[in-house]
Amino acid sequence: MRAFLAAIATTALGPLTERNPLVTSLEPKEVCELRNVEDATAFLAFATKHSSGIEMVAEQYGEGQQVAVKSNVGHFAKWLRVNNPELNIVLEPKVPKLVLRSGDIWLPLAFLASDIGLPIYLNLVASYLYDRMKGALKGESTRVHFCAEFEDKANGRIKRFTFDGDADALKNVIKRFDVNGFLDE
Repeated sequence: MRAFLAAIATTALGPLTERNPLVTSLEPKEVCELRNVEDATAFLAFATKHSSGIEMVAEQYGEGQQVAVKSNVGHFAKWLRVNNPELNIVLEPKVPKLVLRSGDIWLPLAFLASDIGLPIYLNLVASYLYDRMKGALKGESTRVHFCAEFEDKANGRIKRFTFDGDADALKNVIKRFDVNGFLDE
């Protein structure tokens, strides 16, 4: 049976080599992008209510209209409150939590108020990852997924920063982060 399925896959997709796009698409990719937000009504509502802090926001998932916060929202919010007590953390009450069965760290969509810039938020996430990885075995790497929306005051636009990668990739992003240059890309 296994040989039969392999023959079908080889016939349909070609031999599984490094040049085959199926093989390369299964490898985890590092994603670091900055885009303009088309529908910024939720962010603007947050910005009018809160002049400081971070709001952890529920997101739509799947094909349905269901919304939920990502799985590590509670741990991350608690860590932020313990390590930065002056920081205003806003969580939506009674929102379902999306439970994911993997070793990845999924942080919720964060709305950043005017007092929390993207570089500050990136450093908070990196510090959180450092604390989470203290007990990890040598060579063990965890992937992190998060998005943050903020206002680019120079252009008057709401932007969304999206990151999917490991802790080392996040460190590289923070090192090369130039607010003016990165926002122009």
